[in-house]
Amino acid sequence: MKNKFLNSFIIITLVLVAFIVYNKFKLSQNSHFTVTADTVIKPGSEISKYVTQEEVDSFAFRYWDIDNNYTKFVNPITVPLRDALKQKDTNKVLLYSKDNNLSVDIEIEDGTTPLMYSSFYNDLNTTKELINLGADIHKKDKYGLSPMAYAIENNSTEIVKILFNNGVKFEEVEVIQGYLEPPNYGSIKSLIIDNDSITIEYESYWEVFDGPKTGQSPFSYVANRNFIEIAKFMLENGYKPKTYFTFGYDSKQSNNFEDIFSPEEEKQHKEWTSGFSRYDYTNYKALEYIPNFEPMLDLLLEHNISGQPSKELMKREYDRCYDFYYDPCFDDFKNKCKPVFDIFPEIYGLKNSYEMFKKYCPDKNGTFKNTKDFISYRNSEKKSYAISFMFSGDSQNKVYMKDRNATLRDIMIDKYNNSANKNEKDFIKTYYLKE
Repeated sequence: MKNKFLNSFIIITLVLVAFIVYNKFKLSQNSHFTVTADTVIKPGSEISKYVTQEEVDSFAFRYWDIDNNYTKFVNPITVPLRDALKQKDTNKVLLYSKDNNLSVDIEIEDGTTPLMYSSFYNDLNTTKELINLGADIHKKDKYGLSPMAYAIENNSTEIVKILFNNGVKFEEVEVIQGYLEPPNYGSIKSLIIDNDSITIEYESYWEVFDGPKTGQSPFSYVANRNFIEIAKFMLENGYKPKTYFTFGYDSKQSNNFEDIFSPEEEKQHKEWTSGFSRYDYTNYKALEYIPNFEPMLDLLLEHNISGQPSKELMKREYDRCYDFYYDPCFDDFKNKCKPVFDIFPEIYGLKNSYEMFKKYCPDKNGTFKNTKDFISYRNSEKKSYAISFMFSGDSQNKVYMKDRNATLRDIMIDKYNNSANKNEKDFIKTYYLKE
């Protein structure tokens, strides 16, 4: 089940969006307006009462996929060329272009060029040939995406290097589509538990995201997807990521937070959101949600990338850690700490709380010493939350207890059916067998 922690937020958001779209477009329908990705909204026109140009452009960007098989909007003469580019058949690309007298920068669909396709598909040979023929390495399509943007979004590492070495600057890339979905704690597919060992299987391992592809700044995308080789290449060649950024078609990047949110907007966010922090809009924040984050964090710290958490934030978070995890029984965990009932989720929860407490916040008056300790804690916390979530409801069917050769669901049902303790049965039914 994807993005479990975001489900509630996503559902609410979709409902609100649907409501807005319905109210706008029901009037549009009554007025017989047809809105497509190519619609131009002229100021003062009748349709501008119901939808803005920014909304149309944002929708088009989020649902655009260069790797599509549609032909309706493709320049007819370029359909075979696009097929050859997808097949990474350099000879066919060159021969077809020559036989049909096609420009090296011929537009295929929505302003895309052959170089954009070869860059996206990490086709080294074709990319080199197109550049030798004079292809425009800086050109952008209708969505503001260039060959470098397409190479970065699909983790085409060798193409990134070629384009850079031919003169493309990373600063030219203003936005990247959120194209690939990395493994993350919001998309755990299943767990295999073998005593103290927990193996996590994720829903996605850099597959194409099947929803709207939100815009991101190039480096935040690379960091969040854990594309360590591209990130290293960018930083070693002088790229300086901006401190703060936002997501979206009109994603913003700046070293000045007030370019992202005005003082009034920041004040509102603080009123609406408990724990609002500027840190939440930095490249470090993204590392809290992904496994194997350590090499990327080390890389950011090595290059002294700005956006590290403040001492005040680290102290505040340490205090929260202590208050949340501390239990008086931890003074003698082995002899004093006992779960509410002898069932796996409760045993795991108690042990995990103890381990989090001992590792990250054992001193009531302490604080996190550095960024590495802070992010390690935040990452571990989100991971443990995600694992615990799998212990409830239908997700128990996706938790395999290796030593028992059964799913957690089967074990919980068996425990419920064979328990002679009414309180235990009520507890299991209320917290673990509730549909």
